[in-house]
Amino acid sequence: MRKAVMMVLATVALLAIASASAANLAVTSVQAAGAQSATGTSSAPISVYPGETWTQTYLAQQYFQRGFIFWNSTSKTIWVLLKADENATSGEWRSYKDTFVDGDQEIDQSLTPPDPLHLYQPRRGFGKLWRKPSDLFDKLGWGTTPEFEESTPLGYLAGANGTPGRYLILSLGLEIFSLNEAKAGEAGGTWKLVGVNVAGNPNSRTFTPTPGGPGPVATQAAMGPVVTAAATQAK
Repeated sequence: MRKAVMMVLATVALLAIASASAANLAVTSVQAAGAQSATGTSSAPISVYPGETWTQTYLAQQYFQRGFIFWNSTSKTIWVLLKADENATSGEWRSYKDTFVDGDQEIDQSLTPPDPLHLYQPRRGFGKLWRKPSDLFDKLGWGTTPEFEESTPLGYLAGANGTPGRYLILSLGLEIFSLNEAKAGEAGGTWKLVGVNVAGNPNSRTFTPTPGGPGPVATQAAMGPVVTAAATQAK
């Protein structure tokens, strides 16, 4: 369980998301047909595709110099989105099993960011993966934010006739990421930034922020995206 030190609630909608993926994924346009109130009441499904599913999912995320890391509470996996450079808006998507258990090293005190005021060493599961002998340390660089928690809709659209599918994630920073499978039904492949939810969008709804702890693990919800963010000291 994460120890939250700050909680912010923002409500947003996914709009007109163009996906230039392979055949059978074509162009996806997703709009909130309903929205969740601050009390958690949900309404009609938001997908325009009968086969597309949306699950309100508890995630953790952290921004890096050259990528992003997400922890998926449903699958207990860590999704790494790599960027070729800091300005890239697409790249490689990798999936790793989260092997961290309580008692493992949470942080390496011998590692110091080059700019301690603005860069962060990832902790616990993120840190274990980042520090282990691999290319992730060099490819990702240092964290540019602490690790955050969020409860956000996770969309999945299976490809037709057994072809690879794709996920949509709304991040804490309101970026909309499309994660495209390399093999049908298996996490990993490529990712692309397909949009950003902009303040003033007439289809967005804003509710009064309410304090609270981390969201439930993968509860089904048919609703417009609601993001709950919590800066954390540990996962």
